[in-house]
Amino acid sequence: MSQRILLALAMIIAVVIVALINQFFITLIVFAVLIYFAFNEAKKLLNVENASILPVVLAFIIGTLTHKAFVFGILAFIAVVGYLVYKKSENLKTAFVYLYPTVPLFALWQLYISYGMFALFWLIFIVVICDSTAYFVGKNFGKTPFSQSSPNKTLEGVLAGIFCASIIGALFGLFQHPFFFALLCSFCVALFAVMGDLFESYLKRQAGVKDSGKLLGEHGGILDRIDALLFASFAMVAFL
Repeated sequence: MSQRILLALAMIIAVVIVALINQFFITLIVFAVLIYFAFNEAKKLLNVENASILPVVLAFIIGTLTHKAFVFGILAFIAVVGYLVYKKSENLKTAFVYLYPTVPLFALWQLYISYGMFALFWLIFIVVICDSTAYFVGKNFGKTPFSQSSPNKTLEGVLAGIFCASIIGALFGLFQHPFFFALLCSFCVALFAVMGDLFESYLKRQAGVKDSGKLLGEHGGILDRIDALLFASFAMVAFL
């Protein structure tokens, strides 16, 4: 079994443990750690080392207390843009790190605080199925290149990933939702997961790096592991 699939299984097990414990403050700490490392990896990836994490921290605290994390994530981005414009900055690229990965991570947190652990686990389950199936099929049967932004991906793998994630995700979603709603939701989540993975690959190619970080050793950084989740979170929030 490949290391990629083993890592995916390890992620599922870790999420299951957190889900079974289902304590708000434990989940809060997990998200705070994710936000911290993802933000710092993005700073290096985007070459904006001078970006301060303070607006993100304030937005996360206020958003959590008000149960409007997603809204305050967007407000933090707008506030940074306003500040840069006020200072007549010659480079607004610094603000991008407050949009990505910050706002998608806040959308993930919003998903949890608004709809509970099931919604968050369902999202992660769909994304892991999509990614693992796409990798397996692409590696063993793929022949058609999918995108220049991610040369290792194949069209066959991507289609297989979306198909399997849609069906299996819909069956999982039956615990709380009608089948056709769960199917459409799972399909859109899988589709946006592919976009998220592709976007991260694009950023890494632009930066000329293989991985977003080294926190996980040969498996890269936090962003390498959650890139698909970041775009997929918007789809799940939109449906629920």
